[in-house]
Amino acid sequence: MSEPTPSTRSAPGPLPLVIGVGNDHRGDDRSGLEVARALRVRLGGKARVEECASGGIALLEIWRDADRVLVVDAVRSGAPSGTVHRLEPGDGALLGFRGATSTHGLSLGEAVALAAGLGCLPRQLVVYGIEAESFEMGVGLTPSVARGVEEATARIQAEIESDSTEPVRTGRTAHA
Repeated sequence: MSEPTPSTRSAPGPLPLVIGVGNDHRGDDRSGLEVARALRVRLGGKARVEECASGGIALLEIWRDADRVLVVDAVRSGAPSGTVHRLEPGDGALLGFRGATSTHGLSLGEAVALAAGLGCLPRQLVVYGIEAESFEMGVGLTPSVARGVEEATARIQAEIESDSTEPVRTGRTAHA
């Protein structure tokens, strides 16, 4: 699935919004999309789930009118591959993370900074970054990132089901 159009975009509402960002054809860059697909099944009607193949500025349109947003994407920070990071805009670390590829245009951190400057950040924004290893064309997830996808999926599911703004700590936890 690519960018939502007005006919496919979910209506705004009180449900949390999960956005998986990535590229299905670039190895570990697909990790955010895989999390979104798993959560769509696991969460049923407990959250809206969208996929975003272009990331960056497109995120501002997808999360428009949403109150609580969780974004998941592949990142590079120098941590071991498969490490799951949980960040919020106020952490100050988000801009230090590089997106997995340049195909997203603006990086996730740059998109968040732009949204903050424009006054269009969701009330609550959480970014889950999965440390990527390989972005080779036509290759699937590496084993460590596949484990990170499962961890991120479980953590996001628990966070949404707890209906809490506090992170749910499960398994290994990494912070930038």
